[in-house]
Parts: sequence; C-alpha cells; structure tokens
Amino acid sequence: METITEKMKLNEIESLKEYRGLLLYNSEVNGKPSESYSLEELQKGIPAWNPESALNGLKRLQELSADHQVMYSVYDEEECQDDEQKKMVKIWHFPPEEDKKAPFLFVIAGGAYCSVCSAVEAFPTAVHFNKMGYHVFVLNYRIGRDKVMPKPLDDLAAAYKFVVSRKEEFGLATEEYGVCGFSAGSNLTNLWGTKERGYAHYNLPKPLVLFPIYTYISVSDENKERNREFWNIMCGKDAGPEEMEKYKVSKMLDQDYPPCYIVHCKDDSTVPYENSVYLYEQLKKYGVKVQLKLGEKGEHGFGDGRGTDVEGWPEAAIQFLEKL
Repeated sequence: METITEKMKLNEIESLKEYRGLLLYNSEVNGKPSESYSLEELQKGIPAWNPESALNGLKRLQELSADHQVMYSVYDEEECQDDEQKKMVKIWHFPPEEDKKAPFLFVIAGGAYCSVCSAVEAFPTAVHFNKMGYHVFVLNYRIGRDKVMPKPLDDLAAAYKFVVSRKEEFGLATEEYGVCGFSAGSNLTNLWGTKERGYAHYNLPKPLVLFPIYTYISVSDENKERNREFWNIMCGKDAGPEEMEKYKVSKMLDQDYPPCYIVHCKDDSTVPYENSVYLYEQLKKYGVKVQLKLGEKGEHGFGDGRGTDVEGWPEAAIQFLEKL
C-alpha cells in the first residue's frame, strides 16, 4: 500500500485519486486549489490545520477504501436533473474498528458554505469516533456564493434517508444518530437541531446529540460588515432581515433542542467564541443537557483539536453522549 506522508501533495496521492476534488472540496489557499498543496504546506497557509491529524484521517480513508466501497452518491441520476451540483453530494462511510452497536454519527466539515474541508476536520475526527466504536458518515454537501440555503439542509436530510435505507448494508444497529459539525458545518448542525429548519421540518427523527465545533449561531450580528458576506452566501445578496431571521439559530432555541457538547477557543479570529457561550447559556436556561469545552488557544479550524487547549474533545464528546 502506498505510504502517505505530510510532504505529499494531496492531488498526487495515487491511492486516493478517486476522491480528488472532494478531500478539500472547492477550497483554495493563496488562490490555488488546496489539494495542490501538501499537508505541511497547508499548515503554513492555515496554521490551525494540523498535518498530523489530517494525515491520520487520510490514512484511515486509504485503509478503508483498499477493502471496500467508502464513498456513496446521496442522490440518484433522476434526482440530480434539477441541480447538477447534487452529483457532488456524497457520504464517506467510516465503520468502527470494533462495533459497539451504538448510534451513528454524521460529521460535517466547514468552509463558510463556499467549500467543504473534510480532510482537515471531518476525517481526523472520524478516526477518534471509529476507535470508540461508532459508525461515521462524512457529508459533502452543496455550497455556493449566493443563497445556498436550504440546500445543505436538504442534503443532510437526504443523507439521513440514504443511510437508513441501507442500514443493513452499512451494519447499523439503529436509526438513532448524532450530528457533529465544524464552522459552517456546525452552523448547519445547529440549524438541523431546530424544529423550524431542521429535522422536524423534514419529518425526520430528532438527533440524540449535536457536537457544534466553533459554531456560528448569529449572535455577533452587530459586526454587520464582517457577517454580511456570510449572510449573502446563506440567504442571498438581496436578502432582507425577514429572510435572514429564518436562519438565525439564536432565535430558534427552545426546551426541545437536542443535547449539545460544544467546543470553541477564545482566540478564534474567524467566529467569535461568544456564539458558543450564548448557545451554552441559552440551552442551560431551557433545561437542555449541554456541556461547553472552551479553550484559550486553538484558533479556527483545529479539527480534532490535536495540539490545542481542547485536545481530547472527541473522546469527551462521546462520553457526554453515552451519559445521556
């Protein structure tokens, strides 16, 4: 088997050629596709992207894909006729090392709804969850530059239906599940927990737990110039307050919200950690089971947390789930 190293350019890893363009979907660093860099080079551009963690995730993907199919298209050809981008909606199945017959987990990387950075956030985290006996499905969802919503939510709903329709094939013991997300993927995760825009809107089961990692839930909207670009992506350049209100997680929290294990670092220069603090405080007020792991240093994009103040969060998150 090919030996993958931190010095190899991602788009030159022969054993992962099937996934080229999807490892860091639509992601760029310094104007070049992120996959044209090595993991070491990527960290120079984005220091929070830990090359050792990412390498673990890529090795796990390589190991799994050597034996059986790992990646699946969520939509069939007929379903893709109304939107070509549906062809890029995929899930990767990371089965556990030893199956403990537990709920399965969706893991959703971020990228400001303009890209999906699975190789540096979702895959490394899947390794931790696999070691603890959990099936993981990493979601590649639709992205865009203008009015992307509700497509990512549609994709998560379609992914859930796809997974449970093949429950026996995937070796799942239950249809119960949790959702873990990073940044924009965490915003998607938190939206999924709302009845108005998430699981209930799609007539699907409520997730057992959410793991929002450096999430944005529309708390810091006073910095309108900084946030407007993100809202343009989510709701459209012409979206007014009424349309934006529909996707503000902070306005849709209640006592029925799923339990949450929340992780953020105070030095996050992309998404203010106050979003996670507000989420924690509101859920506590509503009597929802919630825990917050807040680190001093880690910045934005730390993935599984290796080398940061929140190292070990995936294991702590699973412990939180298992105590519910």
